[in-house]
Amino acid sequence: MDKYLAENILRYGFKRLLLAVSGGVDSICLAHYFISNKDALGIEWLGIAHIHHGLREGTADRDAKFVEEFANQYKIPFFLKRLNGEALKEAEGSLEENARDARYKALVDVALEALRGDRVHGSYRSHSSLQDDALHTPYLKAAEGCDPIPHTSIAIVTAHHAGDQAETMYMRLRRGTTLEGLRGIQEIRVLGNSQGVAGLASEAPLEGVMEDRATGCNQGDTSPLIINHPSSIINHQSKFIYRPFLSITREELLGYAREKGLDWCEDESNVDVMFARNKIRHELLPSLENSCTGAAAQLCRVASLADNAYRKVMEVNEHVFTGALSEETPTIPDATKTIALDKKKLREILTAHADTDLSEMFRLWLSAKGFRFPIEFFYDQEEPAHVKIPVRAAYRKRSIAKIDHTICFCEFEDAEAALKFVSCG
Repeated sequence: MDKYLAENILRYGFKRLLLAVSGGVDSICLAHYFISNKDALGIEWLGIAHIHHGLREGTADRDAKFVEEFANQYKIPFFLKRLNGEALKEAEGSLEENARDARYKALVDVALEALRGDRVHGSYRSHSSLQDDALHTPYLKAAEGCDPIPHTSIAIVTAHHAGDQAETMYMRLRRGTTLEGLRGIQEIRVLGNSQGVAGLASEAPLEGVMEDRATGCNQGDTSPLIINHPSSIINHQSKFIYRPFLSITREELLGYAREKGLDWCEDESNVDVMFARNKIRHELLPSLENSCTGAAAQLCRVASLADNAYRKVMEVNEHVFTGALSEETPTIPDATKTIALDKKKLREILTAHADTDLSEMFRLWLSAKGFRFPIEFFYDQEEPAHVKIPVRAAYRKRSIAKIDHTICFCEFEDAEAALKFVSCG
């Protein structure tokens, strides 16, 4: 393992961790590492969560049983969330994305219950349909010898590693991406205190990938996150997604597993190259590596460089565009969140930068505020600083509307509500 791994984990100071364990070698190494180093890392509580997607016959039950036995072996609280596989298949959109979104919703659901500390801890078996947005309040059976989690922060820990980072970068570069997308998988994702389970089911889910034990396909993500001083936010937030293995290669994980004598489950769907991620993992990226030795490592390096550049750009964005915020935000019926810009102040900012293209910077700033729009919404060569604001427009469940002296950016429960708002004039 990377000799700096423990030092990096200690830097964040997490005390309570919910480990997402699929049963594959990556997540088993993750669980074993944290269990073995629990005291040295200053961890007060560990739990293991396994998500059963209900998509594979036989082997999915095997994996769930294997992970539960692993948790019992080390006397770690175990939580099993069982999803409705048929609902996942029938839902609109791709199965891979549906499974990913439902998985993260389930993990957050378990973490929230653990964080409350009033229904802890032990075997957790809950059944849920994809249509159940709240995923039902779970029942957590108390296990002997397990102490309640204090009412503070908790991190959901996943086993993303350097190979996942390289695959994500390869996918994004092939299809086209922005500076934000070039950041790749992020080590830390902060889930604000107001962000519940439903907030993870949007078309902009958590960044990165996760070993998908149900579909064999890891899905990328492009949600924004800005953390300038990670250690300073631990006491001010309550929920995190944490990926400590991003600098660790799969070869290192396999070496660790063999050294420690660990067993793991092999998901047969992970070798099915019908899935885009698997094709990249087993064919395209190895081919690139063969013709250009070190290509995977370079992809990870590009992600790191882009992340540093993105943070600097966002610091400038905050300085430039915050001055355009309106002192009053109009009340928008049915909107779940809204920010308002003063049209005159924004015009002054754009005019002052008339010789510069700020369209992408403006889009990135809005995205960081939680309002994601394609670049074509804001780019126009004829406008000052190339930033054009539509009078009224909707994109998925978000909308833009010029109202009196303000420009309102709103988010609604669904796309229908956003479209209805802009079409009402």
